[in-house]
Amino acid sequence: MVFALLVLLAILTLGVAGLSGAGFGLTLSNNYRTGVQATQAAESGLVHAVSNVNVGVVSFTTDITPTDKWNAVFGSSAAQMPGYSNIAYTVTPMTNPAATSTNMWITAVGQAPGQSSRTINARLGLTQPFTCGAIDLPSTGVDADFTGNSFSIDGNDYALGGTSPIAGSTPTLGISTRTQTDASTVLGALSSGQQDNVAGTAVANQVASIGSCQGPSSDRIRNTIVPTILAQPSPPVYTNPVDRRNINGNITLGTVSSPQITYFDGDTTIKANGNASGSGILIVRGSLTIQGNFDFTGLVIVDGTTQITTITGNATIYGAVWTTDLSLTVGGSAAVRYSTGALSLANSIPGVTQTLLPQRVGVLAWSKG
Repeated sequence: MVFALLVLLAILTLGVAGLSGAGFGLTLSNNYRTGVQATQAAESGLVHAVSNVNVGVVSFTTDITPTDKWNAVFGSSAAQMPGYSNIAYTVTPMTNPAATSTNMWITAVGQAPGQSSRTINARLGLTQPFTCGAIDLPSTGVDADFTGNSFSIDGNDYALGGTSPIAGSTPTLGISTRTQTDASTVLGALSSGQQDNVAGTAVANQVASIGSCQGPSSDRIRNTIVPTILAQPSPPVYTNPVDRRNINGNITLGTVSSPQITYFDGDTTIKANGNASGSGILIVRGSLTIQGNFDFTGLVIVDGTTQITTITGNATIYGAVWTTDLSLTVGGSAAVRYSTGALSLANSIPGVTQTLLPQRVGVLAWSKG
């Protein structure tokens, strides 16, 4: 009898131990699952933050890290994972190490059920010049008109003076806008025979590379970026170096070996006679009309709120064109070719000691906290 009771007690003890082990295993499994969910949430927060920040950064310390700027870019509250109300993440700038103009650290914290939390720290840095498109239209309510068929707007990346895109390079849009409505307006202005004249990043269900993109607003270009550029010493800033109303003959506005910042403070016309060329940054506060031969390497900014940018002569621009006007007419023989090399040239003009143009942001390093 006593032996039987001992056997039953042993069996009971083993059963209780087995149940405890099973419960512990379930707890471990649940903790692992929620830990993975928290890690995935933190990773999602990092991707979300980098995407939001990537609208063209000149300096992290002025464009991103101030509280009002960060809240405008990313927000101050936790974001939920789509489809999971109990999984969320927060992303904040780190104060130690402190941000510099060219890099910063952020912390992404993922939260999952059971108070599960995971942290990822990432170092962000400026990688290369930023432009939404080979031709970027940052204003809203744009009107586009395309005449002729001998023009090319190419968002594929070209080397300086190259005739074909760099193999393996990352393209941008051929023409970019800030809203899909404006992108549709520009697309609708192209005839069926002109659609393939606009190349670059592929856009679903259309031939032409035209789409909306988050980038510097027209106000930011006009009120921050352009004044910063023009605040540089003279030289390399040259204001109205020739009669802007009649740029005629052989005119040189900087070279690849000696790029400069050229500023025309009103409507500017490049006439049909002679050959004009330039390198660096060209800023026109008004309309830009190109009727003659014009070759430029770098960034062209046309700052006119209701003006028209017209390229009707034989023009080749390597880099990008930003036009803040409301109407774009491209015709004649013209080629605008996106070039990171040309934009890098524009951002490294001798005599300039700071970054002038917006840059792309990338993750340089990361660690799990």
